[in-house]
Amino acid sequence: MMGILSDLDKKLTDNMYEHGSELTDPVSDLPEAVVEAVERLMSFIQPDARDTVRSQVLGLVHEYRIPDASSGDRPD
Repeated sequence: MMGILSDLDKKLTDNMYEHGSELTDPVSDLPEAVVEAVERLMSFIQPDARDTVRSQVLGLVHEYRIPDASSGDRPD
């Protein structure tokens, strides 16, 4: 019984290390073009505020993005 639980624990741990950032990092499911666009905007932000602004902007895009924006269908 302990062997089964140990194997299950190992598999779960490996899975969390492999996919855990998808659960905690809102940027992980955003298209690379969005992340790059936000990075280009950082030159207009005060250096000491860049991490905060970057995080907030990417979080807002993640929260309010159009579900199928990759297809080009956008509301007017």
